[in-house]
Amino acid sequence: MTRPAQGEKEKLFWFDFLRAAAAFGVILVHVSADVITEWGVFPKSWWWSANIYDSIARGCVPIFIMISGALLLPVQEGIGDFFRKRFYRVAIPFVAWTILYLLWKKHFYVPHLGFGEALRLAASGGAHFHLWFIYVLVGLYLVTPVFRILAAHASERLLLYFLVLWFVFSSFLPFFEKLGTILIHSNFHINLFVEPAQGFIGYFILGHFLRKYMTERQVPAACAMGTVNLFVCALGTYFLTLHARTYSLLLYENMSPNVVFYAAAVFALAKQADPFLGRALSAGVRRGITGLAKASLGIYLIHPMFIDILAKGRWGFVLKADMPHPAYMIPLTTTVIFLLSFLATWMIQKIPYLKKIV
Repeated sequence: MTRPAQGEKEKLFWFDFLRAAAAFGVILVHVSADVITEWGVFPKSWWWSANIYDSIARGCVPIFIMISGALLLPVQEGIGDFFRKRFYRVAIPFVAWTILYLLWKKHFYVPHLGFGEALRLAASGGAHFHLWFIYVLVGLYLVTPVFRILAAHASERLLLYFLVLWFVFSSFLPFFEKLGTILIHSNFHINLFVEPAQGFIGYFILGHFLRKYMTERQVPAACAMGTVNLFVCALGTYFLTLHARTYSLLLYENMSPNVVFYAAAVFALAKQADPFLGRALSAGVRRGITGLAKASLGIYLIHPMFIDILAKGRWGFVLKADMPHPAYMIPLTTTVIFLLSFLATWMIQKIPYLKKIV
């Protein structure tokens, strides 16, 4: 989770606010999953509670990527300087937590996990379900020096053209191919790829674009867009799940059009809300949120351990989404895990050398 430069901290508080909120959102998604993936097992009101919470938090990972793009792309520095600053910030946590989660897996779940299989899992991103994000981050860092040139010299119109290409070929067309498969068992497929405008690079550019060009005039449109796509996610997931008779995650995918619009709306609104946040929140609250933001990478990396510990009762008691009712247990469990993850990260940050893993 990219941090602003030292001199920019005060005027970029909204980035800290977004990072802290997105870290909480990631945990909310993972806690809700225990209920929402079990369609037909729990009462429908329980499932709806999880669906609403999950839909609210669905933009969290794209927002992390957009923050990185907004902070990294405007900076001009040599390739060597960039990688010297960034490599160890990602490589050390990646290696450390890959090893820790492989040991966790071996101790609790796969006692016969061998060295060869562990290496295969590490290489493929299978050490734990959430570590895929680090692979995405590494890939984005590798292309950042190239896209910095685009960000520095491209006009607003050219950047918008790139974003439209990305949306059409990474989001819109793949989504409707999958939707056709679900609804009418269609095999329709467009075999046309625009490789430079694929995957999470679009969110990277979108963060830079919104930071540079978003104005107050677009706030009403952003509010409407965020609200509409929140409802599309929740209601659409229900109807697709009802149709398929099993949990459908199509509208939860990071590249689904509704998630693209929702994440963009939240990001844009946070940017415009920065002056209000500065007035409405006390200096102490702002410092607390900044502390949470600085710990966001550590919170992201460590939180599945606390989910597992509490859900499996490894401390002698159980705390999970479905006990006794997800309407209040999901936010309660999420808050407890968020605070435990922050506390663990904060403690690690105080230890020389070890602090490099968070």
